[in-house]
This record gives sequence, structure tokens and C-alpha cells, in this order.
Amino acid sequence: MHELLDNHLAFLAAHRGEVRRTATGIEVVGEDAYFSAWIPLTADAELPEGTATVRLVPWSGDGWEERLAGAGFEATEVLVHMEAPPDAVDGDPITPIATDDDAVAFAEVQGAAFLDDDDPDIEWWRAMLREKAVKNYSAPEQSLYVLRVDGDPAAVTLVLRSGPVTGIYAVATKPAYRGRGLASALLAQARRDAAGGRLTLQVVEGSDAERLYLKLGFRPAFWSPHFRRP
Repeated sequence: MHELLDNHLAFLAAHRGEVRRTATGIEVVGEDAYFSAWIPLTADAELPEGTATVRLVPWSGDGWEERLAGAGFEATEVLVHMEAPPDAVDGDPITPIATDDDAVAFAEVQGAAFLDDDDPDIEWWRAMLREKAVKNYSAPEQSLYVLRVDGDPAAVTLVLRSGPVTGIYAVATKPAYRGRGLASALLAQARRDAAGGRLTLQVVEGSDAERLYLKLGFRPAFWSPHFRRP
């Protein structure tokens, strides 16, 4: 089961910040504080001073909920790590992007799908997404995909391979192009990429995305509750 978590951490290290591991915990130092978190790996690990977000995994050990409540943390969302068999699929393969311009288009779709226009930090987010896409599209363990409609970048996803696991990340469609099956086509490509291995993704428990992926054959592998200081 650790292989699924390792894949997720590899994505965070490549696209969201830095991952530091010790025998007792994993620290994610994000490009933005929103992505930063600490993951305990033993029941008696010491909570690092200044920690604002803690993510629990099945290997964290018992008693953490009570410890965190006593330290002033509140439960927030639960991230569900899901897995599905990489079934064979029909249709034509999609070619990964291969130029900086395509990477910028990839980031444009991410921004249009995930960012609010009134976010005061929107330009920082856009720049960060462009930087990460340009940095990562040529990495041998990653494939970034862009689907276009009449030349306009419309939908994206990326897959990241770590050992026998293929992780699906950044599934995004511009609002104007939703409901056309573009995300399904990209997920089919991810299944091709995972042929012979394990296929994983993460969603927030109770979300529309979780319900969609359950319909597509994904099943929960483990849950990761999040706790934050108010």
C-alpha cells in the first residue's frame, strides 16, 4: 500500500514543493502554505513545532486524532486514495506534449479549471502552474496531455510513474468544454499508460469527483484525514 502513497508524494515533490522523509514522519514543504503538511509514520512521533496541517495515513499509528484535538487541530477534509485495474481500452492513443508552448497551454487549462478570477494571488498561481508544467513535461517518469478543441487547449491531465504505480493528476477541463467526454478520453490514455501496473488517484471524500471515479471502477484503497489549526 505504501506504493500508492509514494506515487502521490512523488507528484507533490515535482509539482507542489519539497518532500522530506524521516523514520518517524514525512514533511511536505509546499510552494504555498496550502500544500504544506506533516504525515506521522509512528504513533509516538513528535509533532514538529509550527506545524499547521497534519495528514494521517494508515501507517501513522493509533491515537493521533486525540493528540491533534488536544493540540488545537480541527478535522477538515478526508483525501481518498483510490485504485482501479488498468483495463485495456479502445480508441486512439494521445501523444504527450513535447514543447514549452504546449506546457504553457497545459497550465492555462489548469488555471481556467481550478482558479477563481477574484483570487488575489491568481497571478502567482498562474506563474507557478506554468513553471511546474514547463519543468516537468520532459521528465521520463511523467507524461502531460493536452486535448484541444478547434485549436483551443480544452482539457488536460498528467500521469506520473513510480515503480509499478501510475498516478493520475491534474484532471482539468475548461468550463466551456465540460460534458464532451474530454476527461474520459484522457483517463483512457492513463489506463493505457498503466498497462500491467497499478492505477491510482486521489479525491476528496464525498465530492462529485469521488462519485464519478467510483462509477469508473476506482475503489478506495485508504483514507487520509486532514487536520488543521484554525
